[in-house]
Amino acid sequence: MVMVLLATLLAVGAARTAWFNELITGTDVDHQRAFENAQALLRDAEFDIQGRHPNGAPCREGAGFEGSCRARGMQAPAAGQPWFPQEGRAEFEPVHAWLGSRSPSCAQGICVADQVMPEFWRQPKGELDKMKSFAARYGEFTGAPSMQASNPLLMTKGWYWVEVLPFDTHAPAPAGAEVLAPDPENPFVFRITTLAEGRKPTTRAVLQTLFVWKKVDS
Repeated sequence: MVMVLLATLLAVGAARTAWFNELITGTDVDHQRAFENAQALLRDAEFDIQGRHPNGAPCREGAGFEGSCRARGMQAPAAGQPWFPQEGRAEFEPVHAWLGSRSPSCAQGICVADQVMPEFWRQPKGELDKMKSFAARYGEFTGAPSMQASNPLLMTKGWYWVEVLPFDTHAPAPAGAEVLAPDPENPFVFRITTLAEGRKPTTRAVLQTLFVWKKVDS
């Protein structure tokens, strides 16, 4: 009886250890998947800022790509379609005037900092859900191929926001940071935030980076 009891305890202990290891492995895999999806969203947001398809071609309707390119021009905000300024501050003013009056100050993944909470992904669920409703999704404005079949989490549980931050190109830059300043013709810093969730309710990956326009010396 003692031997049977000891054997049972050993078997139960081994099963609990195996179950615990499986739980840890599953959590790690889920987080890694969410992290990779956040990286894919980051790249897609960079294409969106540049107004390009994933192959580097200028974003235009058709041309074998799905999704919609962003509308451009002074009439876009009136139609509820913000865009990323590429021609200097004059192009940014109508976008800022429209978004700055909203709460949060975002639409279709483009934001100005007026009504965006710092680290908004740490806010209560209701506040985060509000931000999600004004986010952009993978391929929505770049025509990136849908991954609904191979990676449904990227398509359904991934979001990105880009804050357009005016930059004073005449202000002195810290030593060694001059090369990081945007060009005077397009004096903006674009702060990209991506959020991807996993299969488990507690799995979440958040990435944030800065993007600036720089001319390439020919």
